[in-house]
Amino acid sequence: MIKVQHNSIKVTNIEKIISILSYITMGIVGLLWLIIAHIKNKKLRFFLMYNVVQSMVIAILLTIIKLCLDIILSILAKLPILDFIAAIIYYIISFKIIRFYSLGISFTAFELILFLLLIYIIIGIFLGRIFYIPYLSDFMNRTMKNYY
Repeated sequence: MIKVQHNSIKVTNIEKIISILSYITMGIVGLLWLIIAHIKNKKLRFFLMYNVVQSMVIAILLTIIKLCLDIILSILAKLPILDFIAAIIYYIISFKIIRFYSLGISFTAFELILFLLLIYIIIGIFLGRIFYIPYLSDFMNRTMKNYY
C-alpha cells in the first residue's frame, strides 16, 4: 500500500465509505457516484476516483477471467478424452475449503483469497491508503495522470 498525499488533502470519511462500498459491490456504488458527480458537474478527488475506477477494473477483470474459464471448461467437457480433466479442474475450483453451516457461508480457495484481499483493501482505505496491485495500479496511475 502507498500513502496518499495527493495535493496534501486529507481523505474524508465519505470518500472512505464510498470507496469501501465500491469494492464490496464490485464497482456499482462507485459507478453511481461517478454518474451523480457528472450530473452535478463536480470532479471527484484523487483517492475516491482511484478506488472507484480500480474497483470497477477489478470487477471487469474477474468477470472476464470467470467467463474464459467457463468457456474453456465447457469446451474441454465436450471432448471425449479431456472431459475427465475438465471434471477434475471443475471439482478443484468449486471445492469448498471453509464452511460455516450455522451461517450458511462457504468459501472456495479462490473466494477465500478474494475475501481476504477485500478485507486488506478495506483496512487500507480506513487508514487513507491506496492498495497497490503491480500491473493494475501502474495502469491506474497512468490513467489518473490524464484525469488530474
